[in-house]
Amino acid sequence: MLNVKKRMDIALKRYVFKTIKLEEYKKDYRLNPRLPMYLNYTLIGLLLSDGGLERYSATSNVRLSVIMSIYNSGYLLHLYNLFEPYIDTKLRILDIKNKSKTYTNKIYSTIRFKTISIPQFKYYFYIFYKYNNINNNWEKVVPVELKYNFNGISLAHLIMGYGNFLSERNIIRIYTNSFKKEDVILLSNIINENLRIKNKVVHDRNNQYIIIIEKENVNLIR
Repeated sequence: MLNVKKRMDIALKRYVFKTIKLEEYKKDYRLNPRLPMYLNYTLIGLLLSDGGLERYSATSNVRLSVIMSIYNSGYLLHLYNLFEPYIDTKLRILDIKNKSKTYTNKIYSTIRFKTISIPQFKYYFYIFYKYNNINNNWEKVVPVELKYNFNGISLAHLIMGYGNFLSERNIIRIYTNSFKKEDVILLSNIINENLRIKNKVVHDRNNQYIIIIEKENVNLIR
């Protein structure tokens, strides 16, 4: 245990030592122990959709990784600008081959960015990721702490990542298929309780569930 704590202290000291050499505005962001509130709410919505956190060991810091279709480059550029104080690299465009039987060898162009690894992201990693001992991997969940940390900004980024607008029915669908049913229900309740936006959880397919916001609440979303 002492060795783990010592390694974490060393990682933090290295982070601070590198940071104090940076230009002033980046230094101010990176030495602040917490994210600015607007980035906190943005990150919450992003982690519920297209954003992911990466950590390479129990003692390392955590970085944010965002990858989207090239068609969403405008939105991704907006996110890049928001998190720019924590980024040292440029945007990257990657071509990914689809390996499914239906679309064999089809190439998809994606665009992505990654922040540096920072201690400020550790809190989000601890609440959003739980280790699955059966599959031996980290799984993203909807944390109960979300009820204290979810607002309209978070919902906007969740919809930008996982949502779409079905114009013929005037409803918004949020494709939370990657989460378990109990997680989707929790998120649905938080949207209702925090923002007074009524919604419902609907079975989509293969034991997957999505959130639907009916037409009566679409103007409230806007």
